[in-house]
Amino acid sequence: MKSAALFRWFMCLLTLCFGTRLYAQTADTIYHGGDIVTVDDDLPSAEALAIKDGKILAVGKEVDVLQLRGETTSLIDLGGKTLVPGFVDGHAHFLGFGSQAVGANLLAPPDGSVNTIDDLVAKLQEFAKGPDVQRTGWVFGLGYDDAVLAEKRHPTRDDLDRVSKDVPVIAVHISGHFSAVNSAGLKKIGYTADTPNPKGGVIRRLPNSREPNGVLEELASFPYMIPAINPAKPEDKDYFVQKGLELAKSFGYTTVNEGRALAFQHVDLVSFSRRGLLDIDVISYIDYTDRKSITPDFFGREYKGHYRIGGMKITLDGSPQGRTAWRTLPYLLPPDGQVEGYQGYPAIPDTKVVEGLFDEAYQNKWPVKVHANGDAAIDQMIAALRPIHQKHGPGDRRHVLIHGQFVRQDQLDALQELQVIPSLFPMHTFYWGDWYDQIIGPELAQQISPMRSAINRGMTPTSHTDAPVALPNLMQVMSATVNRVSRTGKVMGPDERLTPWEALKSITLWGAYQHFEEETKGSLEVGKLADLVILDKNPLKVNPMEIKDVKVVETIKEGKTVFRQSEDRAAAGIEGDWRLVSIGEDAVESVERAPTLSIAVDGAVTGSTGVNRLNGKLPQGGKTLFGALATTRRAGSPAAMKMESAFLTRLGKATQSRRDGDRLHLLGPDGDLLLVFQSESN
Repeated sequence: MKSAALFRWFMCLLTLCFGTRLYAQTADTIYHGGDIVTVDDDLPSAEALAIKDGKILAVGKEVDVLQLRGETTSLIDLGGKTLVPGFVDGHAHFLGFGSQAVGANLLAPPDGSVNTIDDLVAKLQEFAKGPDVQRTGWVFGLGYDDAVLAEKRHPTRDDLDRVSKDVPVIAVHISGHFSAVNSAGLKKIGYTADTPNPKGGVIRRLPNSREPNGVLEELASFPYMIPAINPAKPEDKDYFVQKGLELAKSFGYTTVNEGRALAFQHVDLVSFSRRGLLDIDVISYIDYTDRKSITPDFFGREYKGHYRIGGMKITLDGSPQGRTAWRTLPYLLPPDGQVEGYQGYPAIPDTKVVEGLFDEAYQNKWPVKVHANGDAAIDQMIAALRPIHQKHGPGDRRHVLIHGQFVRQDQLDALQELQVIPSLFPMHTFYWGDWYDQIIGPELAQQISPMRSAINRGMTPTSHTDAPVALPNLMQVMSATVNRVSRTGKVMGPDERLTPWEALKSITLWGAYQHFEEETKGSLEVGKLADLVILDKNPLKVNPMEIKDVKVVETIKEGKTVFRQSEDRAAAGIEGDWRLVSIGEDAVESVERAPTLSIAVDGAVTGSTGVNRLNGKLPQGGKTLFGALATTRRAGSPAAMKMESAFLTRLGKATQSRRDGDRLHLLGPDGDLLLVFQSESN
């Protein structure tokens, strides 16, 4: 690494001092006029950056870099925005991005607007009316969270039968380790009262009965969930991957990974790559059950059509927030159907099987990603890996522990000894920090995702989104890595916080290192690929609690723009929960309930007129902000109905928005003030 870095430094010196005369080099593009964060410790920031043939030609002072300007050079003024390296997520499920983009958004705020099972049902009912159901044959949605739903439970077959009794319906849990299906879904899968629980999974039952209640855990869910949310026809697969790419690029990804690819998914990725459908890099880790697909034609360090196989994936347990992660201690609050003393369970009970998989990986030089959340699962990983590591000896293999939510300090020592990279998941501190207080206790909850402890041992940890567990929003990941603040504002493990600089590294340079790509990606250095992201603000300079609000403006892959934020993007700057406080200049009159709006990042809208519920989606590029929103048809008091009429009329006229702190102003085409809302978001 040192020799490569010295070479890049030497070439930069040559370029800046002699390049325009000796080599007559001119840049294709030069960026200047904003903060340039290089993520390079030797040159942390720069004034300008030049690109030539998809690679970084120069980075440094503006006066020097501008010497590379020629007649055909595009000179781009950042206008005060911030340029950073393209994002490299430590772990995600890229082929789920399309499902997330197409299906119903069942996420809770701030990523969605589902707070109750009624909200969930309404979202699925809305999706059921659209054309995309036919692409998979299922009504589907992703992201519900039983820990956040008001009912504090999973939806059941009875709940989902309200969506349809004829068409299969599936709601996928935010962890991806559970799903809930309706009666038609159970019939399609073939689960009945006579079906035993599969190995490594649970079919939940109705009370005092063997009849399935629709909730499926782990390997009772996974084999059926994947085809339910993914299409079978080639043209529909292309549609999903394009939607997934759009979502990834909108959040700044220039390299994304499919963290658990089955054989048919690898075949799809090969097809996408050969037909030129991929415009960012995709790395897959093939599930151990389909490891025969790890063949020399795509396994290795070189991309073919922006695709390569990175290694093998092993899953040892389940979800910590779903309480299927395998622990050495009991959960304080067992899930439904379990008794006191329940500790979760392994996905592969026989450690010798895991040991054999590691041995095969060492022999074939496959890097291995290991999903292990509970400390018992991590003990199993260490027990299986240690004899194989001793047998083959040390080497630069870069095996990765994925998630490691409940990893202990002594286990970090063992992982360091075994040369394992921890890819941790500090976003859990926000999404489930409060929930962990209840299910494992406040003391252990403070110790989840110990990023600082890993760095203090000299390890190179990465952060990740695990999307579509949540939206693939790496600014939200960075925020959680820095702040570690729960939904209710509680700090979860202050000693495990990272600085903004370190957190940015964990989703750029350290991510590239994890995938053996640190020589070509992850920082803005001469000779590396021009994989760049333009942000509206500098995440190193804003208040740390505002990092989550930093937006991707443009994504650039090898010097070419692959995403640019349009001015009329749905939800841009107005996402959140809002309560109406004035109509025009007039304060809202005293009524039983003031109208409300909940606007998700993806443009989904729910709320209330004060009398009736409303829902819909912000149109892309429409003449008005809100388009047509569906409402229920209940009657209220005369005052409430008058309020509803005025609210809906003005909402339908809004063409502009202005956000001032915790106030949202909706304006008409001539700039006239229509409505004013007060934020109710945390």
